[in-house]
Amino acid sequence: MKPLRASRAWSAGRAYMLASPFHRFVLILPLFMLLAMGVFVFLTYREAQGALLDEFRVALREEITNLEMVYREEGLESLRESIERRTSLGEADHTIYLLTQPDGKRLAGNLWQWPMGVPVLDEHSVTFADPLSGNTVAAEVFLLYGNYRLLVGRRAIYEQVGEHLLRNYLWLSSAVILASLACGWAFTRLIRRRLGAIAATARAIRAEATHARIPMGKSGDEIDALIIELNAMLDNQDKLLLYARQSSFAIAHDLRHPLSHLRNELSEVAADLRSTPQGDRVDHLIEDVNRILSVFGALLRLGRLESGTQVLTRQPLALDALAADVVSLYAPLAEETGRAVVLHAKRHIANVDRELLGQALANLIENALRYGHGDIEVSVTPQDDEVLIGVRDHGPGIPVDALPRVVEPFVRLETSRHSPGSGLGLALVKAIAEAHGGELWLLPAQPGLNAVMALPASPF
Repeated sequence: MKPLRASRAWSAGRAYMLASPFHRFVLILPLFMLLAMGVFVFLTYREAQGALLDEFRVALREEITNLEMVYREEGLESLRESIERRTSLGEADHTIYLLTQPDGKRLAGNLWQWPMGVPVLDEHSVTFADPLSGNTVAAEVFLLYGNYRLLVGRRAIYEQVGEHLLRNYLWLSSAVILASLACGWAFTRLIRRRLGAIAATARAIRAEATHARIPMGKSGDEIDALIIELNAMLDNQDKLLLYARQSSFAIAHDLRHPLSHLRNELSEVAADLRSTPQGDRVDHLIEDVNRILSVFGALLRLGRLESGTQVLTRQPLALDALAADVVSLYAPLAEETGRAVVLHAKRHIANVDRELLGQALANLIENALRYGHGDIEVSVTPQDDEVLIGVRDHGPGIPVDALPRVVEPFVRLETSRHSPGSGLGLALVKAIAEAHGGELWLLPAQPGLNAVMALPASPF
């Protein structure tokens, strides 16, 4: 079972890299651009087609007018020769001519027969498929005097324009997609790197690195403005936390001396009133003062540990022997309630502060005696790179969602508010473990709670 690390506040298991909106932006933006360009190309093609058709119609009517004048002034034979001359001079690359008799028999032109589906109507505009190339032909039909049929048309070069537009659109689309992907990749990489720095700093701050700040960029954009505001907010938060800690530690320090003096005075009064009812009341007052002094002492020690002013007196120490001493101290208290403190320890020597580590282990055993049930199991388990010092009880345990909060100073659950205690025990254990370079794990034991100090192994 993976330990729940109270000092990380359940943040280590959260996934940061989800489906990024920037990735969707990179993919969707080129599609919108291509759609817009496709609509633009289609409209351009339609406009070009209409403009070319209009131009064709004007040119074809002018051509028919010229040929009609030749017919009227010079006759049918001159008209036929004029059409043959035009087709032989290369004008028929895109132009189609056809002159027929009233019955449709061909007289001249580069079409061999009257196109199927084209009606014989005077001054009629038609389009049909070229029987040779299959291209669309825009043509004008004109009936000459004597019902001779004249058809003049042009192959629709706007289809070639459409092909060119489509080809250019495909090339442009490929270029846009590649450019969008490249720019989007660079953009998202830049944004994610900067947002990643913000997220990494936030994780570091939640992992107790409260002095960490978000690195500034060089662009001076909105993200830099956001970073400035966030860093200023973190500075203000540090100031408020520092002020609160200093104030609480100063109060505890200043009140400790008058309370100690009060306890001494009450002890002298109790000695004079030992055999009177007032003596019992004074004894209760002395117990209350001792509890207050105990809270102030724990608060001052916690403050020194968290601020880094506590100097650890490290020395090589057998952790199994230290655990045995603390267990022997609390074993009689457990026996009074019909319980036992059982030690399972393997020998291991580490460079630690005996007083602080003994205090931490004592706090864990006191919590197990106060809130747990059944026997208490104390263990010292050396591993490859760390040594685990654990205290397990068989009581109701702590709800999983409350595990991150119970290590905060003065936090007490509803089930323990009517029990003796100040809410500083686990906070002090956590601070002692971290001062030794370790961590405090709170593991649901089902039943009970297993509180484990994971300290770096220091073999000698």
